[in-house]
Amino acid sequence: MTDLLIRDLDAILIDRIQRVSTARRWSVDETISRLLEHGLFAVESEVRGGFSDPEVDALSDAIAALRAVPQGATF
Repeated sequence: MTDLLIRDLDAILIDRIQRVSTARRWSVDETISRLLEHGLFAVESEVRGGFSDPEVDALSDAIAALRAVPQGATF
């Protein structure tokens, strides 16, 4: 998996991410990954408005491929 560096996150946002991580007993990395995925799915319908059909098709294919990836182990 590719590493991602996000700079200058608001302290309140960091705290919220850590609280979700603790509550779900997920690592911070897993929490951020799940939150990003959930957020992407939440705005998926809005994305269609700004992209041409080939881009929408490619994005839809990529999302379908991500959904097909088995979920990692839960501890």
